[in-house]
Amino acid sequence: MPSHHSARLFQTVILILFLGLSYLSFVLVHTIAQSRSEESFQVLADQILTSVDRRLEGYGRILDGVSGLVMASDVVTAADMEVYAKSLDIPGDLFVLDAIGLTSAGSADTGTGDGGFTHIGGMSQLSTASPGLAEDDFIVQYVEPLAAHEKLVGLNFTSNSELMSVAKRSREAGETLATMHFPGRSLQNSHSQIFLLKPIYQSSQDAKVFLGFAFAVLNIENAFKNLTPSQDKFLKLHVESGADSFRDPLEIMPASTTTAPGYVHRQSIEKFGQTFSLSMSSTPQFEAIQPFRARWIVLALGLFITALVSATMHVLIKKNIAISAAVTQKSRDLETQIQENRCILENAMLPIVSVSKTGQIIHCNEAALKLLAHLNGPANMDGKMINDLLPNFDMQGADGWSKVVISPRTGPSESSTIEIEKKTWFTADGEERVALLMRDITVSERLTQEIAEAEQRWNLALMSAEIGVFDICLETRTSVVSDIWLKTLKIPPLPGCNNPYQQQMAKIHPDDLAILKNAEDHCIKGHTERATARFRVNVEKDEWRWIETDAVVVKRAPDGTALRMLGIQKDVTERFKLEQMKRDFVATVSHELRTPLTSIKGAIGLLQAQLKGVEISGVDRLVYIASSNSDRLLSLVNDILDLEKLNAGRMKQDLKAVNLNEIMTLASKQVEPYASQWNVEVEVVEHEVDRHIWADKKRVIQIISNLLSNACKFSDTGTAVRLTAEVMNAHTKISVSNFGPGIPEKFRSTIFQPFSQADNSDTRQRGGTGLGLSISRRLIEDMGGTVGFESEPGKETVFWFTCPLADDLEIVRVA
Repeated sequence: MPSHHSARLFQTVILILFLGLSYLSFVLVHTIAQSRSEESFQVLADQILTSVDRRLEGYGRILDGVSGLVMASDVVTAADMEVYAKSLDIPGDLFVLDAIGLTSAGSADTGTGDGGFTHIGGMSQLSTASPGLAEDDFIVQYVEPLAAHEKLVGLNFTSNSELMSVAKRSREAGETLATMHFPGRSLQNSHSQIFLLKPIYQSSQDAKVFLGFAFAVLNIENAFKNLTPSQDKFLKLHVESGADSFRDPLEIMPASTTTAPGYVHRQSIEKFGQTFSLSMSSTPQFEAIQPFRARWIVLALGLFITALVSATMHVLIKKNIAISAAVTQKSRDLETQIQENRCILENAMLPIVSVSKTGQIIHCNEAALKLLAHLNGPANMDGKMINDLLPNFDMQGADGWSKVVISPRTGPSESSTIEIEKKTWFTADGEERVALLMRDITVSERLTQEIAEAEQRWNLALMSAEIGVFDICLETRTSVVSDIWLKTLKIPPLPGCNNPYQQQMAKIHPDDLAILKNAEDHCIKGHTERATARFRVNVEKDEWRWIETDAVVVKRAPDGTALRMLGIQKDVTERFKLEQMKRDFVATVSHELRTPLTSIKGAIGLLQAQLKGVEISGVDRLVYIASSNSDRLLSLVNDILDLEKLNAGRMKQDLKAVNLNEIMTLASKQVEPYASQWNVEVEVVEHEVDRHIWADKKRVIQIISNLLSNACKFSDTGTAVRLTAEVMNAHTKISVSNFGPGIPEKFRSTIFQPFSQADNSDTRQRGGTGLGLSISRRLIEDMGGTVGFESEPGKETVFWFTCPLADDLEIVRVA
């Protein structure tokens, strides 16, 4: 390794060498980029020149076509010229001529030159006779498109000296020539338009006969536009007339630049007897895409490599110093780490003991000292044998977790359970050591035992109540069932079956299987909180038992997907029989009461008829009391019979399309006498358009009448009860609203249950059986609707229900 001074000198020489190479590379890349850019610009300039030549030749071919039209036709009419011009699409093509036309020439001595053209009659035709014109009179006869250049018709070239001069030269030379100024009588902006004149000769036996000129009007600005895709994007074209000047005579395409272009190409071309000077210059966009950035990249790369080499050498020079400093620092860091690990070990909450291969304690942290002192009494642990402190621990066992139960040395305290993890390791000298991580799990073990005992008590309670339990994992389609569940369904134990819950499906009555699946599906999807159902199961041959199930989803994924369902099942066959007996008893009693009540009501009606006009003190009131109570009792019996029919599934409904406004009107009229008793009015808001609902007309009137009568009973005196309807998609929502005391909070959860009434004296005084809302809800749900209410104390109370809308076909059938 050279000395420090020599290394610095060597580093400087290498740095200068690399800097020189970087500069040479920069110059070389710049030269190459400059050469390629000039070649690219020359290619673009050549493309412009080629396109200019082709476009001007195209203009000449158009005039050749006009000349050919004259030579090929005996007579050229205005219509012929129009057709020819349309074929060229002169008005629509930006780069085609603005107009084309024909001129005629006159005779000098007789006034009827052999080569002239003139109009014949009113037919707009050209012939070879033009009396009264001089030899050098060239008159414009036709021009197309005529609408835009009508002023040119009849133009005599003698009116413009330049035009006349060019015409004579063109006739004498037999070539197509151009005039750089447009005649003054033509269109606006004529300074940008020129005339192209092509003489037309007819060959004869003696000589060529001059017939006139085919001429074209050309917008010189359009002639030099959009020659190539690169024009104006990468290259600007500046055109002037005149052979030597690039500054004055006629500036066809002005070039506006604020800075000098990087590349310029100038060239003059001879066309149509005129000299056009073309100056092509590069644009900033062209110059921006040239590869000049490469030189800077090469320079930057060279400087980067130079810096990298310099830095590398600098690092090598300082390497010994850095290594020495690193060794010193690592030694200090290692000492710090040892102290840190010792601090962590001593302050760890987990007891840690380090022992030798023979079981002698080498070191204990503070937590281990406290634990062992608690178990064995306070003492110095260093040098003691671990088996003396933990007699049940196997030091020769494999590494891993184990439990050790330690009986108390003194006192009546309970035994302690210690969980120990054994980990064998080796020192740098190869000496075997053992680390013991201990945890006192006495409390958790006791809690686990208590939980097991509590679970056993629950199982005993479920067994006593004969309630079967099932647990379904919806992710894996597996289930676990209790012994009572198997016993209830008389299903033998199924070893190896991972989904015993599914075994009951084959035993369920076909009519009830859909009920169970529908209830579970609604609960799994979150439509209901619980899955409750009652179904029949064939437990043995021809022995059907009624089973009642109640299940809930106890675990869902973050997106709401049900993962686990837990439920119970109970045999309710005997209870079902008792309920059936109760229903039969109620039906029988209600029927037996209905017949005499009807007779009593009829007798009271006859008595009222006979007492009309007879004044007997107190009799009218007694008859009224008897009549009202018989009505009330008969209504109660009818409600009980309706409720039992609904519970038994014997309530038949005549569903058809019925007129909504008609039902609302009929129901309100039935309630009007009752409303007058409570000094309230019934207000019906009919729908603007007749709507039909799919329902049982009689039952819907019964439901609306019940809601209206309840609203009348509980309305403030002098207020109105409103009956409204609102169409909502495929349903109609019918609402009854009133102003009154509202529905108490504690009564809202049971308002639709049978015999349910608010528990206050005012409600009891207003009468009622508490069956109306329960019956109404059952009828509405059977017709495919829903029912609900909104109420706040002291504010408006609204009861509503929905009915499906009838389709058009059903409405037509009813009509």
